[in-house]
Amino acid sequence: MLCPACSADNLPGADNCEECFAPLTHEDIPQPTSRIEKSMMCDQIQTLNPPQALSVSPTASLNKAIAVMREKHIGCVLIADDAGALLGILSERDLLNRVANKRVDLDQATVSQYMTTNPETLVPESFISYALHRMMVGDFRHLPVLEEGSPTAIISSRDILNYIEGHFHETVTRRYDKKMVQEKLKQLAAERAAKEQKDTNG
Repeated sequence: MLCPACSADNLPGADNCEECFAPLTHEDIPQPTSRIEKSMMCDQIQTLNPPQALSVSPTASLNKAIAVMREKHIGCVLIADDAGALLGILSERDLLNRVANKRVDLDQATVSQYMTTNPETLVPESFISYALHRMMVGDFRHLPVLEEGSPTAIISSRDILNYIEGHFHETVTRRYDKKMVQEKLKQLAAERAAKEQKDTNG
């Protein structure tokens, strides 16, 4: 990465030039290389229409939380206090790693004992690319969406995969349709040329 001030060559991702110490943070901004990447860098997560977040109190039993997850066919529940502030998240992974194969009374144990505290969060204006990056870096499958400090929705890795799949299908369909149009134009041009040749010979 070349420094705009002194033209020194720096390693990609450097914050400052090694020669003149000029800031480089605005020089190494990734640029989209495809239509899908551009969409992910411009579209906000609220365009995914994320499902409403389901919360339980920190004193709720594990049994209650599991029942909610089974009934709603979801992979996690959020834990919020009486004021609606997010305290943590209880996911299938938490249950597998911290509860499964252990002597735990599901009716007596509370979600606050086994939840993940201070989870990573998003806001409705967060870009889809940022959400995907946070999931990959933190190895998360779910990210709560907060508005004014309270959880209102939750984004899952499946939501983003469905988004990517939809854009990929749209891109492939558009290219296929374009190819068909081009082939049809070539066919019409060939037919016209053949007709003109026939008229000339006749």
